Amino acid sequence: MTKIDCKLSFTNEEKDKFCNLLQCEISELKEITNMANKIINESESFYEIVMKILQQGYNVREATLIGVLCGEKLGFVQAQKEMEDDIKQKLFDAFNNRGSR
Repeated sequence: MTKIDCKLSFTNEEKDKFCNLLQCEISELKEITNMANKIINESESFYEIVMKILQQGYNVREATLIGVLCGEKLGFVQAQKEMEDDIKQKLFDAFNNRGSR
C-alpha cells in the first residue's frame, strides 16, 4: 500500500471538541492520529486495517475516529490512483492520435 501521511489540520475549536467527545487530552488526540497513520501505512488490506484497530483495545469512539481517518486516506489514495491512470490514458490516446495523422 502507498505510504501516506495523515496530516490533519484541526482548528483549536475542533481539537477541543474532539478532546471533549473522546474525553482525552490534546496529546492523546495526537497519539490517535499517529496511530491512524501507523495502521494505514503498515496494512495491506481493508481487513487488516479493521483487525489492527480492533486489536488495539480502543474504546468505540477512538476506534471510530481512527477508522474514519483511515477511510479518508484510503479514499484519497484510490482517487489519486484513478486520476493518475486517467491522465496516463489521455496522454497515451493523444500520442496515438498524433502519430496517425
